[in-house]
Amino acid sequence: SYEARVLQGIWVAAPFLHNGSVPNLEELLKPAAERVTAFEIGPNYDLESVGLSTDQPEGSYTLQTGCSPDSLDSGNSNCGHEFGTDLSDENKKALIEYMKTL
Repeated sequence: SYEARVLQGIWVAAPFLHNGSVPNLEELLKPAAERVTAFEIGPNYDLESVGLSTDQPEGSYTLQTGCSPDSLDSGNSNCGHEFGTDLSDENKKALIEYMKTL
């Protein structure tokens, strides 16, 4: 049998998606074509965008991702998963604040 992951504290489990291709919840709520195509993975966390900070220590690993035909087979594609991308900015912010309570 398969035991589903506990959702408590899920909001601090960045980067997001099954392959870690989205650095924060703010980016996750953007259409895939508008998401960042590279970000640094490090210890700094951004509580506003809820995920990895854009300001990481020097020497942090940079993950190349994206939604182009070249990235689809790389394992680092951030295409798809567009639930909530059509919400208003106000509703996106409310959803992120709700996620912080889990």
